[in-house]
Amino acid sequence: MLLAKGDKVGAWDGNVIKDKMIFAGRWQGFVMVKRRNKVYDITRKKIVVWELDRGVEMNELLKAVPKSVWLLGLAHCVADLSPGALYVALPFLKAKFALSYAEVSAIVLVQNIAASITQPLFGYFSDKKHRPWLMPMGCLLTGLFMTASLFAPNYYLVLLCTAISGFGNAAFHPEAAKTVNQLSGVAKGKCISVFSVGGYAGVALGSLLLGSLLLGGESYRLLWYALPSILIFIALLSVMHQFPQMTVRGASTLGTLKEAVSWPLMALLGMILTRATISSGLGTFVPLYYMAYLGGESVYVSSLLTIFLGAGVVGTLIGGTMSDKYGSKKVMLYSTLPIAALLYLFMTAQGASLFLLLALISILLSATATSSMVFAQRMMPKNIGMASGLTLGFSIGLGTMGVTGLGKLADVWGLPLVFEILTVLPLLGFILTMFVREPQRVRN
Repeated sequence: MLLAKGDKVGAWDGNVIKDKMIFAGRWQGFVMVKRRNKVYDITRKKIVVWELDRGVEMNELLKAVPKSVWLLGLAHCVADLSPGALYVALPFLKAKFALSYAEVSAIVLVQNIAASITQPLFGYFSDKKHRPWLMPMGCLLTGLFMTASLFAPNYYLVLLCTAISGFGNAAFHPEAAKTVNQLSGVAKGKCISVFSVGGYAGVALGSLLLGSLLLGGESYRLLWYALPSILIFIALLSVMHQFPQMTVRGASTLGTLKEAVSWPLMALLGMILTRATISSGLGTFVPLYYMAYLGGESVYVSSLLTIFLGAGVVGTLIGGTMSDKYGSKKVMLYSTLPIAALLYLFMTAQGASLFLLLALISILLSATATSSMVFAQRMMPKNIGMASGLTLGFSIGLGTMGVTGLGKLADVWGLPLVFEILTVLPLLGFILTMFVREPQRVRN
């Protein structure tokens, strides 16, 4: 029987069936439990399958997400415009200051050190004391100083503006993630998904936005790039008083890093570092290869980057679903190995196949992101904030150091060698993943 939109679906609260997606109440006298897109009648200890209208599922999904979470998801989108825009800005800055590939890679390194490696530190202090003002201020800094870097009169001011923009990005994430967690209630998975997708969308849209503004070269039109940051700054300030006050955790409850350090954790962080090197390497050198090396147009390159970064949204959603069904380690193993073959094909691809291969590579790279973060949080149960900072920030930042080395190799041996090295790195990530052990789950 098909349930109509608006019908209440009940939940069995005993030990027979448990599920993450359940709704309280009864439906026409039956005790029901929802699982995926079907509803099971277990009133008389037998299971009868009832088809669930998709409209009910989506309606309940959207109702479960508070408006404040949608706003923070939008803020996450705005905060992450700059990491995506930076990749499009690199060819512009290289031509403006006649930079070498190593100097271009140093810009990426500075941005990622400021935005990624400092995140565990911001996360630690965020656990000690709630500082909601960091969210609007972080969004404002990252947008304003990214814009300033485009008008900087010399290379060193570009590095300084890039660093400040990165610090603003790092300050935003821990506070925003904590606030989303507090606002989510029992629907944490849905709300965190909305928040995460906002970040991926921002990285993808950032490259497209700045690529469009750079069509006419350096002009005052580039000032429009700062507008989203200013608007979200005002919006967050106006609702900041509505955010719940967090309970401050004492230092004694944070646990110790020494207790959590193990070889499987080191292998996991090494795999994340390898993945980050591949992702940052593609984001850095694909624009340079098709613009500076092959003489392509900025719009074509920004389209490539938008496909690459936008496909990461799909990969994250697929990876999370597959991890729940098959286990995180399996997803990481089977997602990492095919990347090597796809990168090999990418080196000789042309036309539409180029976009398709880049999208598949991005999906597989992003599919491991959710699994690796869940892994780290289970391995460090007393340092959840630090675990998130290490997987989302620190290891990714270290991965950009590999990009700096690749930039030096490109100066000496040429850009094609960079893509040959990137083709081999997934094999290293696959080997490291084999040493990661699935943490024991807590069962009801």
